[in-house]
Amino acid sequence: MDPVQLWNAIKEELRESISTSFSFANYVDTLTPLQVLENKNNTVTLHLSTNHEQVADEWLNPSSSYYLAFMQAAMTATMKLYGQPTFIVPSVTYISPQPTSLFEVPATDAAPEQQNATGTSPVAADFVTQSILNPEFRFETFVSSDENREAYAVAQAVADNPGTQWNPLLIYGGVGLGKTHLMQAIGNKVLENNPNAKVKFITTEDFINDFTEALRRGQKETEAFKREYRSTDLLLVDDVQFLAGKEKIQEEFFNTFNAITRENHQIVLTSDKLPKEIPGLEMRLVTRFGQGYSANITKPDLPTRVAILRNKSDQENLNIPNDVIDEIAAAVDTNVRDLEGVFNQVAGKLRFASQPVTVDTARDILETMNFKRQRAITIPIIQDTVAKFFDVTVQDLNGKKRNKEIVVPRQIAMYLARELTQDSLPQIGRAFGGKDHTTVMHSTEKIDNAIENDALLADQVQKIREELSN
Repeated sequence: MDPVQLWNAIKEELRESISTSFSFANYVDTLTPLQVLENKNNTVTLHLSTNHEQVADEWLNPSSSYYLAFMQAAMTATMKLYGQPTFIVPSVTYISPQPTSLFEVPATDAAPEQQNATGTSPVAADFVTQSILNPEFRFETFVSSDENREAYAVAQAVADNPGTQWNPLLIYGGVGLGKTHLMQAIGNKVLENNPNAKVKFITTEDFINDFTEALRRGQKETEAFKREYRSTDLLLVDDVQFLAGKEKIQEEFFNTFNAITRENHQIVLTSDKLPKEIPGLEMRLVTRFGQGYSANITKPDLPTRVAILRNKSDQENLNIPNDVIDEIAAAVDTNVRDLEGVFNQVAGKLRFASQPVTVDTARDILETMNFKRQRAITIPIIQDTVAKFFDVTVQDLNGKKRNKEIVVPRQIAMYLARELTQDSLPQIGRAFGGKDHTTVMHSTEKIDNAIENDALLADQVQKIREELSN
C-alpha cells in the first residue's frame, strides 16, 4: 500500500464525517503520511506525523472522535481502492518543527492573511509555545446547568464582541467542570467570526516557561516574547492560580495584561478559585483580574449530567439506552471530566463488544472506575446533619443569632457546604438565610484556620464528614 495514496483516500472520507472545517484543517489536514506497516494480527498501521503536540495527543486516544472516525473511513477507503475493506489503525507521532527565528524576517513583513487557523503568526520565536485550540470545544457542545447559564451567556457575549465589555473574563471553579471548554469555545467563536484574529491559548505554565526561556536567551528573545504575547487580539490563559508566589513572572504578566487591555483587546482567564482567595497573588493582579467579570462554573446537577451524556451519545451516533445513561449520571457526580471518561468506556463497549450494553455493563465499568450510585450531598442535607450534631435547629443555622452555640455550627455548615458541594459563595449565602458571599468566605476561612490549632473542632468536623458520606 502506498501511504500517500492511502492517506489521501482516507482524508476524503474523513472530510465527509468530520463536520467543521476547523476540525479537519487542524486535526486531519496537518498530518503527513510516513509509512504503512502490516501487523501480525491481520491489521495494518498507517504511520503519520504532525508538528503539533496537542494534535498528536488527541490521536493517541483510541476513544477520541478522530481515531474512531479514521477507522470507519479507512474501511470505506480501502474498499474503494482495493476492492475489499481493511482494518487500519492510525499512529500519529509528534515531530518538533524546525525552529524559525523571528529575526530572520521582520515582524512587519508578515501580512495578516499569512496567519494560520489558530490566529498565531507562522513567523514566531521558536521557543514560544504555539497555540492550538481544540475544535471540539464549542458553545454548541457545552451543556450548561441552570447555575452555569449566566457564565455561558457572558462567555458568548465576550466571543461576539471581544474587548468591549467584561474584560478580563475570569472563569473559576473546580477541576474537570468545563472551564477550559468554555474558554476555548470563546476562541473558536472569535476565529469563526474573524479568521484573521490573533488568538493565543496557553496554560500559565506555558507563559512561565516561555518567559523564563526568553530571559535565558537574552534581550532580543525577551523582546520577541513581549511582541508575541502583547500583540494578541484574544489571549486565553488557563490556570492563573499557578502565578502565585512567582514575583518576576507576575510582574511580566501584569505588564502583558495592561498592554493587551490598553488596546481594547480581550483576555480570558481560568482559575480554581477567585483571585482574592489565591495566596501569593499580588494585589495589583487581584485588582486587575477582578475588574471585568468573574463567572463561577459549578458541578453539574443530575438533569445536566443526563443531558451531557445524551448530547455526547448523539454527537457520536450511538444508541445508548436511557437506563444506562441514567445509571452513569446518577453514579458520577464529581465533574464533567469523570463523566466523559465513563462514557468513553461505555462507548468502546458498544462499538467493539458483541454483547449489547446494559445497566449491568455500566455498573461493571463504574465499579472498575470506583464510581457507584450514592446520595448526593446538598446544602439542606449538610444543614440538617450539622444541626442534629450540635443539637440546634436548621432555623438557628439560617437565622441571625450571634451566640457562640449557633455561630460555630453555622460556620462549620458553611465550611462543609463549600468543601462538599460545587455551589458558589452566593448560592451558599442564599441557602443560609440570605447571607452575603463575604460572610460565607469569612466563615469558611475561620473554620479552616481554626482546625489547624483546635483538635476538638477538627474531630467534630471529621465526624460530620463521615456521617454525610454514609
